[in-house]
Amino acid sequence: MNPFLEYWNLIERPFEPVSHAKFYYHSGEHEEALARLNYLVDQETMYFGMLTGEIGCGKSLTRQIFAARINAEQHCLVHFENSIFPAADLMRRLLGEFGWAEPAARATDGHGLYVLFTKLLRQLSQDYNRHLVLLFDEAQDMSRETLADLKRLSNLNDEGVGRLTMVLIGQPELRELVAQLPALDQRISLRFHLKPLGMGETGAYLRHRLSKAGHPTADLFSSEAAEKLYEASGGFPREINRLAKLCLEQARADSSRQISGQQVHRVVDDLRRHQTMPIMKGIAA
Repeated sequence: MNPFLEYWNLIERPFEPVSHAKFYYHSGEHEEALARLNYLVDQETMYFGMLTGEIGCGKSLTRQIFAARINAEQHCLVHFENSIFPAADLMRRLLGEFGWAEPAARATDGHGLYVLFTKLLRQLSQDYNRHLVLLFDEAQDMSRETLADLKRLSNLNDEGVGRLTMVLIGQPELRELVAQLPALDQRISLRFHLKPLGMGETGAYLRHRLSKAGHPTADLFSSEAAEKLYEASGGFPREINRLAKLCLEQARADSSRQISGQQVHRVVDDLRRHQTMPIMKGIAA
């Protein structure tokens, strides 16, 4: 057995950086985001939604849970992990998802792709009674031209039938980008900014992940340790995970069976010292 897991009486590592639905923590913020996204797609006539948040606040895992919960008998969902590409490339990828790669490749311009996309939407709606939902991650990297093209796709809902809903997911600068495009901004029917965890939620978050990783009591972080983790991380789950993982390693090296506030302080202090060393060397040079 892995020495780390054996020492802490775990089945798997609880604070790895990879998003996994198993470790989703039902915070008030994340549940509110999911409720609003579900409402958006259930209405089917709301054009666009926008989910924003700072790096590490849990947008990716929220999107993952949303995708898993969506009603597959009512909706078809396509997720774009990287939205930096031109709209034509995104549309070709989308059409390929439904087996239309060859006609998409033959389309030489945006109009040809638009016509194909229109046919796809009608087929999904009329033949399969499905509503198409598109999720665009890292949408803050989209060009103004790509966003304008997506806005034009939303016009396909103007026939009295809701066939398409698009969700833009990105960092806070996405809001500034969208604000520069009034025609698109006016079609954002739902907006939600995901905030970090509160201090009280941080302890519950740590216990939740430890429990999911197999610890029998999930009581490895003292209340003081949880408080210091919150202060050091700002409540951002990704940073909590990074620090908590290092704290477990530090405590094991100390032959401790619980993480104390002092150990969290040592980990945080050590990280800060190493982060400032290159700058200090540069100054000294």
